[in-house]
Amino acid sequence: MSTVSISRFEGPLIQLLAAQIPADFSDWLDFVAIGVLLAFVWGVDPYVFALLAVAFGLPYLVVGPFAGVLVDRTGIKSTLVLSNLGRAAMTAGLAFAANWQMLLALVFLRGCVDAFYSPAKQSALQALTHEGNRLSANGISHAINQSSKIVAPALGGSLMILFDPENVFLLNAGISVLAAAMLLTLKPVPRPRQQEDGDGSVFSSLKEGYREVAGKPVLLSTLVLMAGGYFAIFFYDTLIAPLTKQLGFTEADLGYSLAAVGAGGVAGSLYFGMGKATEKPFRFVAAGLVFSGALTACLGAFDMFETSVSAIPFFMIFLLIGLFTAMATVPIRTVMQNQTDPNKMARVSSLSEAVNTVALLTAPFIGAFIAQATTIGVSFVIGGAISIALGFYALSIRER
Repeated sequence: MSTVSISRFEGPLIQLLAAQIPADFSDWLDFVAIGVLLAFVWGVDPYVFALLAVAFGLPYLVVGPFAGVLVDRTGIKSTLVLSNLGRAAMTAGLAFAANWQMLLALVFLRGCVDAFYSPAKQSALQALTHEGNRLSANGISHAINQSSKIVAPALGGSLMILFDPENVFLLNAGISVLAAAMLLTLKPVPRPRQQEDGDGSVFSSLKEGYREVAGKPVLLSTLVLMAGGYFAIFFYDTLIAPLTKQLGFTEADLGYSLAAVGAGGVAGSLYFGMGKATEKPFRFVAAGLVFSGALTACLGAFDMFETSVSAIPFFMIFLLIGLFTAMATVPIRTVMQNQTDPNKMARVSSLSEAVNTVALLTAPFIGAFIAQATTIGVSFVIGGAISIALGFYALSIRER
């Protein structure tokens, strides 16, 4: 597999990816602080944590599609800058939340602002790359995102030893300001002249985004694969902790397992992203989905058949799951950008985020219900089976 050096990227793309580091980092740095405030300071009831999950995910479902329309109509650079500043303001507000209701409202509002950032970033990646280096750029972008999910919560938890949650929120707000500052000198991101049917209203533009997806079978299949893949992961993701305990491992082993899947995701993003753009990306997607699904099902089988497994193989399975998941994810994002009209990129990205959020808000509850009715392992086996089925579906897609 031939490699593509990041040094071959042009300045604006490097600047965008560099700014993504603090932007993505700020998504996760205060995650532990929020949990500490709710559980240890205010002592809220368990249902509040369910509402917290809704506050995190709902903005991408209800605000995201309309945000995509507005991003497609405005300057990409200005949206990137203003959304980071908006996130900074909402994050700073968390430091002054007097109760859990206000905190959840601010988390929701921060998500609404972030619903503008995500499609703007996807539009910028599409505009600043070409088909020859787009896979590489998406690989690095995904690696940054996965790294932030490992490093930021760990650092946030460490900061709780030294600071109150309020100070962590203010520090995190400063990181979002840093991301905005790094984007201030970004050259205006080029965008073709917009030509659309309809009366120009927001709803008409939203329908154009839906038509863009429905009218392109490969693009539609890409969104189905992405949403289905997330559904398969969320089906068992919240059950990793009880599975680890069920198999006789410790709390520390749980941490190592989560670190392993994150490290695998980073390594996979870089390795499969830095390869030459393949003309058959769905073969990579299929292989990634089948292999990750089979490994996930193996974890479930260990529990179902009460099979003992030692620590090293257990950690290696998680590492490989992360690796193969990245093998599927990076090409999917690249195909989505290759297939989408640049004038509709933000709308398609927002639609994808909205569908993924449906998976986030439904799959964990279904998986938990099945685990409660049967065993935890069954949910892992079903999640793995869904992933394998999606892999065979990916093989059937005609790439054009």
